[in-house]
Amino acid sequence: MSIDARRVDEVVTLTDRRASTSRDGRVLLAEPDPVIAAALIDSADGAGVRTQWCTDGAAALLAVGANLPAVLVVAPEMVGGVSAVQVIATVRGHSDVPILVGAQPGNETLTRQAIAAGATATTVRPYDFTDIRQFMQHPPAPPPRTALVAGPIRVDASGFEVHVRDVEVLLTRREFELLSYLIEQRGRVASADQISRAVWGRATDTNTVAVHIRRLRTKLGADPDHGHIIRTIRGVGYRLAPSLCE
Repeated sequence: MSIDARRVDEVVTLTDRRASTSRDGRVLLAEPDPVIAAALIDSADGAGVRTQWCTDGAAALLAVGANLPAVLVVAPEMVGGVSAVQVIATVRGHSDVPILVGAQPGNETLTRQAIAAGATATTVRPYDFTDIRQFMQHPPAPPPRTALVAGPIRVDASGFEVHVRDVEVLLTRREFELLSYLIEQRGRVASADQISRAVWGRATDTNTVAVHIRRLRTKLGADPDHGHIIRTIRGVGYRLAPSLCE
């Protein structure tokens, strides 16, 4: 059976969805790269383990909603409207199923965000089924939920909520990830290229970053004690107000 056929056979629609708290013995793989997915599917097949493959985050959430897998494996960069961090946070909010996030050079920031959102651990990508099987046989306790804090700003990574002086600020996914990244830099200046690779997963034009920074500034407003929360270092990049990182 081709990898495309195996994927289509496993499609879960909204009409098929049913609530379930029991787990079956399958691996649920959220992976946009068909070559990487095929390698894991073949390796798992050889060990007698079924793999359900989803190419985007929305399909992965539907599959989890239909029936919990033994382990969920998520690529750090997902296509479509639902990011890897959103998938992890949503699943972790309702289940303690082991969640592994693929790790490879260049994805360190996305990987840290995934762990903060509730991922159990990282695993090498392309994937080694031997490592994944260890988590299926001996699942560890789920990690505690964490939050990023900078002065009056609190970012709840698991709930995708941002509060400034205890007032909730509604952000888009990109704005949320952008703010999280700047907080993680702890006052260090980040160039537009560094931001685009960390938040978008690839290089984007500097205007895209500037537009998102401007929108984020507007939503966060100016703090009475710290002034503008996000500062522009002309010709270099962006950083949080230094007083937020003391």
